Amino acid sequence: MVIPTHIRRSTDSASNSNSNSTPVKAWLTSVESWNDPNRATEATNIDAVLEHLGNSQDQAVGSAHIVDTAKAFKALADMSRNPAIRQKLTATTLPQVSSQLLQRTQGDLAKRDSDNERAEHVFLLVQVLRCICNLSADNDEARAEILRHGGVQAVAKVLQTVSEVWRQPLPVGQAAFGAALNVALDNEACAKALVDAGAVAAHLKGLSPESAASDDAYAVWPLISMSLDNLCEGNRAATAFEGNAHFAQSILRSLARLARLISNNEGAEDSDASRAMRGAQRTLLWVMCEAMEKSPAVAAQLCQPESLLALFDILEFYLTNGVPDNDDDAQTSDSEEHGAESSALPPNRPMPQAANRYADAVTQAIVAISGDDSALTTLFDSQSLRIRLLGILSADRGTTQDARTTRLDGMAAAAALCLGNLARTDDHCARLVAEHPALVRTLIHEWFAPRSTNVRTRHAASGLLKNLCLPGANKQALADFGLVPVAYANIDTMVVPIQANSIGILRHLLNGPPAAEVLLGMFHPMTNCRGEPSVAMKDLLAVVRQTDIDAIRCEGTRLVAAVVKKIYLVKQSNEQKTRDLLEQARGLLEDADNKYDVVTPLVTLVVVDGRRHPLLQQESLVALTVLAATHAQNANHVRRIVELLSPANTLPQQQSAAADTEEGEGEQAPPQPFSDVLQAVVRQDDGVWPQAALQAKSLLKSLSDQIANDPDNQRNFDVAGLQVLQDDLLPLLLQ
Repeated sequence: MVIPTHIRRSTDSASNSNSNSTPVKAWLTSVESWNDPNRATEATNIDAVLEHLGNSQDQAVGSAHIVDTAKAFKALADMSRNPAIRQKLTATTLPQVSSQLLQRTQGDLAKRDSDNERAEHVFLLVQVLRCICNLSADNDEARAEILRHGGVQAVAKVLQTVSEVWRQPLPVGQAAFGAALNVALDNEACAKALVDAGAVAAHLKGLSPESAASDDAYAVWPLISMSLDNLCEGNRAATAFEGNAHFAQSILRSLARLARLISNNEGAEDSDASRAMRGAQRTLLWVMCEAMEKSPAVAAQLCQPESLLALFDILEFYLTNGVPDNDDDAQTSDSEEHGAESSALPPNRPMPQAANRYADAVTQAIVAISGDDSALTTLFDSQSLRIRLLGILSADRGTTQDARTTRLDGMAAAAALCLGNLARTDDHCARLVAEHPALVRTLIHEWFAPRSTNVRTRHAASGLLKNLCLPGANKQALADFGLVPVAYANIDTMVVPIQANSIGILRHLLNGPPAAEVLLGMFHPMTNCRGEPSVAMKDLLAVVRQTDIDAIRCEGTRLVAAVVKKIYLVKQSNEQKTRDLLEQARGLLEDADNKYDVVTPLVTLVVVDGRRHPLLQQESLVALTVLAATHAQNANHVRRIVELLSPANTLPQQQSAAADTEEGEGEQAPPQPFSDVLQAVVRQDDGVWPQAALQAKSLLKSLSDQIANDPDNQRNFDVAGLQVLQDDLLPLLLQ
């Protein structure tokens, strides 16, 4: 910016006399000789200056005095860098005078068009902004005064209306955004005032590559990034984003443009411009993600195929370029060992990617947008988006673990999560399987199979496949594609979300044509996810017995209940082939050498989880009733049910709870005995479902019939359990 080297002077001698005798002129002359900020800011010296600037604004900003006024504010801005002087000036009228002159100068600039007319006013504007910036640094008292006198709103007005902010980023943009940052930093009232006054739009414009007309613009970007981050912290800017649909789109365009610029600037990563662009990209990404998290309306604004396509481009940039060396992110692996500690996640939520939190943030944005119900059909029917997703998931990953496969794993995880969200209707699921069988095979054998080492991608693929299993039309096709053995192999994986999806897949397939094949396969030898020989049913029972994760225990027990009902209700099948397969499965289940204890997990769910999950309690009671009604020669299941009625026979979870209580780790009492829970269910205590009560009575009736029909076999039953059944439970049937 060109600062005038001389001032136009009036030919009026009286005017000249006034110009040389103002308090501002005299103070400036004295400041040079004093060379002492403390003396310059003493009340006897500064009060007259501030009074003049406040009461004689027309003269202060007139052509004869405007440069002196600007110089005075420059001196005050420089002095305000000192914390002690800053506090001293805060106690004066400087916050008020600065706010008033900022409003006046901004208004005067709005009336002037030519650069010659504007130059002196821009010079004054910069110095007043610097004064506000330095005066408000870590100074809530000054900020409150500046806000009270309209200075904060005036800063926002400058950002919106003064063209030099963009044409001359140094020093005008720097001063304006610096004032916006300091006056509102960690100050809720001032930040809200800036947001309400429209400052967010100016900040987004400031970080737009289109506004960077020169290298000077990039020098201001770190300042704008910090200020925007402060304005959008918490929930401050949610209303601004909700009321301006172009905000989110603007950020997305800037992110995509910045990704291209940084990629094209390869080899100049250490340049000021490159660092500024990366910082702006980082800030814009967090601002967009936080706005989407705080307000569903913001995510809805981005529910367009073009938005998702742009986000996949941005994701690919972060996966390709990785995390900067100076980033604080932990560099961890996505291997199965590191994924073992993850808690159960819904299939449409990405597992955390600690190695690259920027890519993880973009992935979460993709999930949020694709998960919006209002745009489900629009996004699924988009040919360009579908081509992009299928292209990512159909790529040949290979077996070498290098930078390419790491990038492809991250892209595939996001694509599978996105497609899983879009496949939330039976029609969409059926179309995917019918129209893209090659894709489904790739999902099963390349992305979900244990040989894929990236747990994030396996989790995403398994979630999508679980959705695809829901429509009846897909079940047999997915079984034919080889999904069942892969699900078997993942039952005992260390990665909990994959384990949950695998169990869910098998449970869904049991409710369709491949049920008999699925059941029989669960009792045949197979290879688990670690390459070891195993049997799926044994793995399942071990998982539900040993896990301390409620979601896995409940989902696994639901699968056990489904297996029991399918095997023992074999007569309900209309096909002889199916009945034959189910009879084989029953024979394997009842084989004394294999010792499949299906009763304990069912009882555990009734006792431990029944109160919280009445539907699951009902399912387990149905399965127990089916077992109690069987007439196998050795009646192992019936004996095990009676055995667990004895108070002396505790469940694994009851033993664990008791141990925790003894060690002082558990505050909750151990679960009640099975017999007590059954009594409470039959009596419908504490809001027990009527259906559960009826089912519990059916269970007791079946046990009674078994014992009555074979009185000679009673000696094989647990004595204590049998006594509880006869003395405490069966009398309830008569009430």
